[in-house]
Amino acid sequence: MNNEVFWETSEDDLVAKDEPKIEPFSSEKSEQSVIEPEHTFTAGKVVLILIIASWLLWSSVIGPLIDDTQINDYASEAMSWPSTAVHSDSILELWSEDISCGDDFCSERFFSAELVLNCALVENEVYTCNPEIENGTLFGVELACEPSDSSFNLGGGIHYKKLGPMPDPCVATDFIFEWKMEIGWDDESPDFPVQYSDPRYDEPWEVYDTECMWQSEPDDEPYWNCYYADGEYDTWWYHCEFSTNTSLWFCTDAFGMEASSEDNHNATERPNGSDDEFLASPEDAYSYEDALEVRYDPSDPTRIYIGDPGAVSINPSVYLGIAIVGIAMLVGLVRFIPFVTGRSRIEKD
Repeated sequence: MNNEVFWETSEDDLVAKDEPKIEPFSSEKSEQSVIEPEHTFTAGKVVLILIIASWLLWSSVIGPLIDDTQINDYASEAMSWPSTAVHSDSILELWSEDISCGDDFCSERFFSAELVLNCALVENEVYTCNPEIENGTLFGVELACEPSDSSFNLGGGIHYKKLGPMPDPCVATDFIFEWKMEIGWDDESPDFPVQYSDPRYDEPWEVYDTECMWQSEPDDEPYWNCYYADGEYDTWWYHCEFSTNTSLWFCTDAFGMEASSEDNHNATERPNGSDDEFLASPEDAYSYEDALEVRYDPSDPTRIYIGDPGAVSINPSVYLGIAIVGIAMLVGLVRFIPFVTGRSRIEKD
């Protein structure tokens, strides 16, 4: 056998091995590398739009519907609860405030309450509540509908800060203010002169926190002159008596001109207890008969309801209509996006 090789490597083959292999240029692959980032960017925009649209649908329809459903369920449960007057230790603050509501300012009512219920355990896990129960258990309940400091509200309008067991304590605001007007209770000092009703006579007493003066001249008419706090003359009365306990004047014409006398200032014809009412603090200026009425859960007196629970109702059809429109818009958006994406690809080609 000779020493000849089976093959020979040419110089051209050695050069070809050392040179890098160059593939022909593909325009299709280059266009694909350009289009893919554009498709990724488009898909990102699509996802962002769907997230925003879903959030808007939740905020405007689903969320409010859930809240209203909770409010309605709580009110329906409260329909069967008994009622009681709050205890005298309760503190209730009412006020009106000018707040921003859109482009304008409007006056809105608010309240903050620390209510106390006096209750006794009558059965296992069942309580009965009444402010006059002796040695009862006091249950404290905080309830408030106040202006919120939040600067963002999707639907615009008024911002509220809510506190308490009621899902929406703001529904009790009008009821509380009506109760306040009905009993004549105020959380501020009375704006004198004020009228004080007396069931014995057709005419009420007029109460002044300033001096009423008897006509001093012999030829003057037999009556008393009374004034406002700023010293301005108000009117005259046949009968005025002075309360040393409160430094208030109680005046009326119920006894006629014949009973008019300078000595009336020492009389005590005014109703019994009238002095005590003006001496009392605003929170104690009403009796339990006039106290705020609340409904309470016998199994848990900290769950209360103020107002008429039967007046609370929701209309699901409104939310259903809005939801249908919102879902239709989402479906339309989802179907429209592939069309736009496909069109953009055709334009690229």
